[in-house]
Amino acid sequence: MEKPAASAPESSRLARDSAVVGAATIASRLLGFARDVLIARLLGGGPVADAFLAALRLPNLVRRVLGEGGLNAPFVPLYLAIKGERGETAARGFAGEAAGQIGLLLLVLVGLGELSAPWLVLGLAGGFADAPETLALAASYTRLMLPFLFLTTLAAMLAALLNAEKRFTVAALAPALMNAILLVVLLLLHAKGVQPETGARWLALSTSLTGLAHLVMILVALRGPGLPRPSLGWSPDMTRLVRTGGATLLAASAAQLVLLVATQIASTGSGAVAALYYADRVFQLPLGFVGVAMGTVVLSDMALAANREGPDAMLGQALALGLALALPAATALVALAEPIVSALFEYGRFDAADRARTAAALAAFGYGLPFAIAAKVFGQVYFARRAPRLPLVSGGLAVLVAALIGFCLADEGNAAGMAALAATFAFMAQACLLGGMLLRDGIWRPSIGSVRPIAASLAASAIMLAALELLLRLLAGPLTFDQPALHRVGALCLLCLGGLASYGAAGWLLGAFGALPLRKRRG
Repeated sequence: MEKPAASAPESSRLARDSAVVGAATIASRLLGFARDVLIARLLGGGPVADAFLAALRLPNLVRRVLGEGGLNAPFVPLYLAIKGERGETAARGFAGEAAGQIGLLLLVLVGLGELSAPWLVLGLAGGFADAPETLALAASYTRLMLPFLFLTTLAAMLAALLNAEKRFTVAALAPALMNAILLVVLLLLHAKGVQPETGARWLALSTSLTGLAHLVMILVALRGPGLPRPSLGWSPDMTRLVRTGGATLLAASAAQLVLLVATQIASTGSGAVAALYYADRVFQLPLGFVGVAMGTVVLSDMALAANREGPDAMLGQALALGLALALPAATALVALAEPIVSALFEYGRFDAADRARTAAALAAFGYGLPFAIAAKVFGQVYFARRAPRLPLVSGGLAVLVAALIGFCLADEGNAAGMAALAATFAFMAQACLLGGMLLRDGIWRPSIGSVRPIAASLAASAIMLAALELLLRLLAGPLTFDQPALHRVGALCLLCLGGLASYGAAGWLLGAFGALPLRKRRG
């Protein structure tokens, strides 16, 4: 039987690389928060905000899918297999072919999108068919943002090469650079006091400029012999990539496709698309922190482990790590939805009605966070084995569940909350199907050692909830929505620190972190 000491260096490296990627993601999300606070102040929650944020949904889908390892899933295992079988030269040639073919395809798709922008918008937010002015605005913003898709997708393909070589930092920092650029643009727009429609147009154009910055950053990291030469050749390796890559990429996109369905549901209510967007941005902070690590660091290790002892032990460790972060985050999103929304967004043109819609959506998203993380972890096993069929099926099921739940719960008075709730049910269905199949096929055999920290995380989260309820009563005055921003933000920080302290103390005492690779163990 293998001794624990033998796996300690590997466990420590997994935790270290995950922390690097996660920390870069946190930096990006924090900059994104600042960006979205300024967007809310500039655009509010009216028709211009609905139009701009609906148009932004497609770039966000691409950025999130690619940023959370969407291209890593089909590319990394195949690249590593070619490198192991035929050497680095053959692997670099394959990377060049992939870059050339993907670039050509993207040019064609972006051109078609420019010609059919109104229909593209209706595919994202069908409710705009009854609001022609909003539809026209969304179509113009979409045309300005479409070049982003070409630039950032090509950058993400090259970043997958960096991840395959276990060079995670530059690729992880790219989204932070993109958010910083938009933040600077927003500060300039606020300083000039522009109107919402003009501001949205400048933001749409700046979104494409961030894609250019992303591509340049990755090219600099790959400069010299590390940069593959783009080629339009077609080798058997490209056939292998296409055969599994399309299904893998679609499967990795499941969570974002669910959010597209949620946007369709929300588009039936005035201001609901904007409310759903703001809630989703908060939801993406914990989801992105864990999801990016699962889609980059864990995937690379599982791809290597799949050909040796199998990913069983790593899967249990990754799930415990993911839920140790997701469970307290979900608890906070549900318990603190209104204070979070008020402190972050309730300024300028963002009013009390916008706050209520956004808080309802955020609380509904909170219930789905642990399931979204679990589905992300489970899917990596199949991606590492280059067997994306089941993740694809589970993703299709999630989209179907979201559509059915949204149809059943349709209520224009609370369209944003219903859309977020539909997404939560979709994440639940996806996680349950993937986890059940892993158990059925014997790929995952949970042990007492892997289940105990998850149970402890649940108990610690319950203790944290009680602490938050007490703190909410004590801080009721500063959290009142008519209080100055500094009071609300300060009270929210105290709530977060109190919740973090209570969860950390309870989790330590209950053993929630005992199975995690927080420190090197002695043999």
